[in-house]
Order: sequence, then C-alpha cells, then structure tokens
Amino acid sequence: MSLKTKVKRSVDKAFEKLKDLSVSATFDNRLVSDFDFGTGETVQEEDSYSTFGFLGSSKRYADGSVITTVTLTIRNDPEIVFDRYSQVTIDDVTYNCSVVSRDAFIVVLSLSGG
Repeated sequence: MSLKTKVKRSVDKAFEKLKDLSVSATFDNRLVSDFDFGTGETVQEEDSYSTFGFLGSSKRYADGSVITTVTLTIRNDPEIVFDRYSQVTIDDVTYNCSVVSRDAFIVVLSLSGG
C-alpha cells in the first residue's frame, strides 16, 4: 500500500470520527455559460456542491489591531474545482470564500463576510 493511500485513509477516518463537530457547507456559484444576442441577456447556470467541514479561527496582531482569520477545512474532492466557487453557506449564513491551500487530501478556505 502506498504512502498516499495510507494518508488518504487516515484523513478519511479523522473526518468521520470528528463528524459530530463538523458544519454543513454548500458551495454556490452562478456560471455564465452563454450570451443570447437576440435578447441581449446572459445565460446562467447554477452550480453547487455540498459537503461537511470544520471551522477554525486564528488571531494575530498588526499595528496594534487584532486581525481574526476564519477558515473552513474540508476533504479534497479531485473532481471539484474549488477556485470556481466564490461563496459558501454554513448554517444559513453565506460567506465569501477563497482557497488558502489545497493538497491531495484537504482544502482550506478563508471565509469573510457573513
């Protein structure tokens, strides 16, 4: 068994064991797929992806001010391009999101707004 397979299994086990502490997250995005020159309107498609993950926060100080960073850590799904999503809804609150880091096992997103 390869090291990558062992690590993936360990990550999957950790996510399952901690599922009671997780939050439900739905990523939404509207994609413009076409422009109708006859009507002058864009044709949009809705794209969404639901999963669960874990919230985290950290604080740091800069110039005497506290800066709080909120992150969402989820399992990586190689089929999903997380960069295309700009919003995530957690417990009926919508946040702007951006990918902070991504590897073969997890994705960490920075959350703002809400």
